[in-house]
Amino acid sequence: MNSFDSPPRLTTSPRRQIGVLSAVTAVLLAAFFVVPGSLSHQGVDTGNLSATFRSGMVGYWESGSQDFPRQLEATVAFWFRFHLVKAGVSALLLAATVALGVALWRQWRRPAVDRPGRVLLAPPALLATLLGPFALVALVANVQGATAPFASLLPLLTNGGADGELTTTLAQIRQQLADHPAGPHTPALTAMVNDLALYHAVLAAMAALVTVALAAIAIAQWRQHRTTPDARSRRALKLGITMSVLLSGVVLVVAFANTTTATHSPEALAGLFNGGW
Repeated sequence: MNSFDSPPRLTTSPRRQIGVLSAVTAVLLAAFFVVPGSLSHQGVDTGNLSATFRSGMVGYWESGSQDFPRQLEATVAFWFRFHLVKAGVSALLLAATVALGVALWRQWRRPAVDRPGRVLLAPPALLATLLGPFALVALVANVQGATAPFASLLPLLTNGGADGELTTTLAQIRQQLADHPAGPHTPALTAMVNDLALYHAVLAAMAALVTVALAAIAIAQWRQHRTTPDARSRRALKLGITMSVLLSGVVLVVAFANTTTATHSPEALAGLFNGGW
């Protein structure tokens, strides 16, 4: 029998497509870690972020104004850009990973692909399996950070030691939170409470959207499972349905928890400054 008559393990076009998509996801993954860290804004970068934010917060607290002083404004603006870039790269990475997964699924189901050919699909399949959840979580977290960059910086105030003016500022923040809402409080505290509520509301909304998306994927897989005659494909679809349902349950819990936190942001802020988040 002529060798040209035997079915190919991977046809040229799908193999090239899978290879290109694997390379794109690898490049985007590298960009996710490299590009945002190279940003800077008015002298603020990842190297001095904590110091500039702490110093800016002391000035903001003492100013008695609702407007950020220059140093704090520059720090928050940098953090917004940092998360915005990461969110953009995460979205591209998620799209590339989904495209890779679709290409792999279509190729894996082809009857012309024998067992050795399917083994060749294992490395890009592992890449897509690992990067899909990573890209989704990164996208949600960075959209959240870009929407409420001020709130996402607040943990820097309690991470590590504090001395001098920062110690005094933290003590006053804790005291005003203990008296909140009856006692007097500064405009800075109001901004912190409101931004923290926004921070958790964004995550709650995005988690709800992800829950709906996972439920829709599970339904689509179930419908495909009912019409798929191939036993191997049916087993794979069953696994996909199970994972989608379990993940949607987990994400729904996250949505509920963040909704509760958003509606009780003063208590959540007090927890942060007393050693929790």
